[in-house]
Amino acid sequence: MPARLTPIRVADDVFEVAVGSPAEAQALASALRQTPGAEDVVAGLDRVAVKFDPAEIEIVRAALQNARPTDKHPQSKASPVEIEIRYGGEHGPDLKQVCAALGLSIDAFIAAHTGAVHTVEMIGFTPGFSYISGLPEGFSIPRLASPRPRVPAGSVGISAAFTGIYALDGPGGWPLIGRTDAELFRADRDAPFLLTPGQRVQFRAL
Repeated sequence: MPARLTPIRVADDVFEVAVGSPAEAQALASALRQTPGAEDVVAGLDRVAVKFDPAEIEIVRAALQNARPTDKHPQSKASPVEIEIRYGGEHGPDLKQVCAALGLSIDAFIAAHTGAVHTVEMIGFTPGFSYISGLPEGFSIPRLASPRPRVPAGSVGISAAFTGIYALDGPGGWPLIGRTDAELFRADRDAPFLLTPGQRVQFRAL
C-alpha cells in the first residue's frame, strides 16, 4: 500500500504535499478537487498545493492524509493530439546548437522527437505553457544563459527532460527547436487552451 501523504502547511490557507511523479500530481489534484473546502488545487511536477477554506481545514487535511496517489493520468486513455512542427531555421533558432550538444544530426534529432508519444505533465510558467515529457533518455539541455524578452506563441523548446510549448507570446529561456501553427489558445472555446495535463501528444515534422 502506498505511504500516507504528509501535508505541510505553507500558508494560513494552503497545504502542500510531495508526490513521486508529475502523473501522480495530476491524478491526486484531480481527486482532491472534489474535497469540500478545497478552493483551488494546483499540480506541479512533484507536488500538489491546495488552497482551502480555513473553516474546513480538518476535512482537507484528512483528505490529503488519506489520499493514495496513482501514476495514472486522468486523461491518459485519450487519443494523442497531433502537433505539427516546423523545425529549425527562423522557427527554431537554437536547433543546431541543441543537436551539437546532443551529438546528433538535425534529421536524427527530429526522428527521435517525432518517434515517441509524449505526455503533457504540467501547465505553468506562463498561461498555457505546457511541460511535456517523453524525450529519449539523455536529452537534457540547459536553459539559455540569457532568456529572450519575447518568444512567439507556438514556439517549441526543450530543456532538462521536457519539451515546452509557448501558448502565448511572452518571455522565455528555453532553447527553441521549432514552431507550430496549432491553435494553442482560443478565447471563445470553453477550454481556451488546447493542451491540458494528462493529454498525450504526437509531434509531426512539416
